[in-house]
Amino acid sequence: MARLMKFLRQVLGSGQSSASAVPVPRFGCSIDTDFSIFREGDQVIINNAKGRDPLLTKPLQRGQKSDVRRGQLEHDKIIGRRVRSLVQARKGPEYRITHPSLEEYVALTPRLVTPIYGHDANLITSLLDIHVLPPGEADDGRPPLEILESGTGHGSLTLQLCRAIQAANSLPPPIPKASQVKYLQGRPIRPDPSKQAKPDAKPAVEEVDNTQQDWDAWRAQRKAIIHTVDVAPQFSRHAESIVRGFRRGIYAGNVDFYVGHVENWIAEQIRLRTPLPSSNLFSLKKQEKLEPFLTHAILDMPSANLRIPHVAPILKQNGLLAVFMPSVTQIGECVETIRKERLPLVLEKAVELGSGISNGRLWDIRFAVKKSRADPSSWVDPSESGAETETENDAAVSEEEPTIDEEKIAVKGTQEPAKPESVLVCRPKVGTKIVGGGFVGIWRRIEDSEREPLQ
Repeated sequence: MARLMKFLRQVLGSGQSSASAVPVPRFGCSIDTDFSIFREGDQVIINNAKGRDPLLTKPLQRGQKSDVRRGQLEHDKIIGRRVRSLVQARKGPEYRITHPSLEEYVALTPRLVTPIYGHDANLITSLLDIHVLPPGEADDGRPPLEILESGTGHGSLTLQLCRAIQAANSLPPPIPKASQVKYLQGRPIRPDPSKQAKPDAKPAVEEVDNTQQDWDAWRAQRKAIIHTVDVAPQFSRHAESIVRGFRRGIYAGNVDFYVGHVENWIAEQIRLRTPLPSSNLFSLKKQEKLEPFLTHAILDMPSANLRIPHVAPILKQNGLLAVFMPSVTQIGECVETIRKERLPLVLEKAVELGSGISNGRLWDIRFAVKKSRADPSSWVDPSESGAETETENDAAVSEEEPTIDEEKIAVKGTQEPAKPESVLVCRPKVGTKIVGGGFVGIWRRIEDSEREPLQ
């Protein structure tokens, strides 16, 4: 009887395992995602007994140590330990060790520029409303989801975006030590000759070449990609190290780093992606039109309004454009540029990231029309109307059906009817509470042939 039961368990067990077998990955190995145990290269949060004033260690290495407020922690005592273990400091008390959250990591890593802190970066990412498909469902020939971030900075928003698209890509293979290729004015940046290997140095082992080949092959089949551009090479290199240092670089494969002006990057992408004309003599003059390839774009840079005309043509229909600026008047400049250039972009919302009563406050940013040129008190302004308050519907009517004054004005010696003069209106709306600082404008690309160009 015992032998029969043992035989049945073996048969049932083998059948169950084969039914739930996981497909063999394309590559031999992938990044270690077991974050329950600390490995060499991890960065660790050190908390004191009260859980206050956390410290972030440098990457763990055998034989190294990190200074704490009271004593030193040897890395050999951390490597191999489980998360939330207590580790005795040399000449000091015990400390609890954990992996950093994304918010802690951004706040505690060294910086060259002020980062977009976790709560603000998380909000911006949620406003973009990014949706991806798992790798199995996305393998239907559709082009990959591509997002542009102009203004890499510290890399904090880059990390949030990478986490948002992580589900679209399979786990990457081990990351090669060599930095990813960057571009400056459309040309690859060559390595620093002073840092290259000496002539008498030993050639790289074959394992490194295989790692690079696996990495390139994996990147070629990605279904979601972040393109991040920054004008400063030092910022781009630092941001890349920040992304690679978080959770063993699990998100590093989702992003491509570039150096240069975003308009130059766009021109280079258009050149590379535009189909060549047919060799037929009758179609040599007929150039194929480039299909827009961006689903989302984020501008976090000075004079972002000047870059919107470059980004709009490569933004897909129904795609979203986000502009993050420290001042609401800069969001107003974007509204004015879109209006003057007659771009097919509609402002869906403008959100203030502040503190106190301004948390998450929505702003009404639009162009209104003066009802009387001579009397500024008659301008369309919801806060200064005849009634105590003006509803948003009333304001919409004032915008769509402006009252034009009957007076005439002299222009170059001729009499012409007065045209309604637009003035920019920026006013707060009531919203939900969100902490942070700055302003985010969200535009959607919508083209409607039955109506006038959008403002």
